[in-house]
Amino acid sequence: MKLPTKIRYAVRALVELADRDETSPIPVKIIAEAQDVSPKYAKQLMNRLQKAGIVRGYPGIHGGYVLAQDPAGISVYDIYQAMGVALDLAPCIGRDAHCRREKECSASRVWKRLRRALEKTLSDVSIKQLAAEERSLRAGG
Repeated sequence: MKLPTKIRYAVRALVELADRDETSPIPVKIIAEAQDVSPKYAKQLMNRLQKAGIVRGYPGIHGGYVLAQDPAGISVYDIYQAMGVALDLAPCIGRDAHCRREKECSASRVWKRLRRALEKTLSDVSIKQLAAEERSLRAGG
């Protein structure tokens, strides 16, 4: 399974916002520079996160983005959902998938179990935890 680029960058952008812990909006240009992405790409990510209610956007010259929720309540799985990325590792286990072999396929049961484990792991990790860990890493811990 390959981690989608938009998930990696969206997580990093949210960690950036949580790490700054500011109530004034952070311009998309600052977010983009801090994460080494283009402002256009950062804006696309932030728009998706805003539609999901994870960030709040403010237009204008002094505009930007702030977290719309406590970072402790934003999980990495929430970001997957906001970005529209499914954790389906095989086409036969998608939420709407119907496979004629489903009843006798032992492999699909393994893929479903793996998907549930991924969902749980990603749900158990918050942006607040990642921001705290990043601060610790920068401090040499």
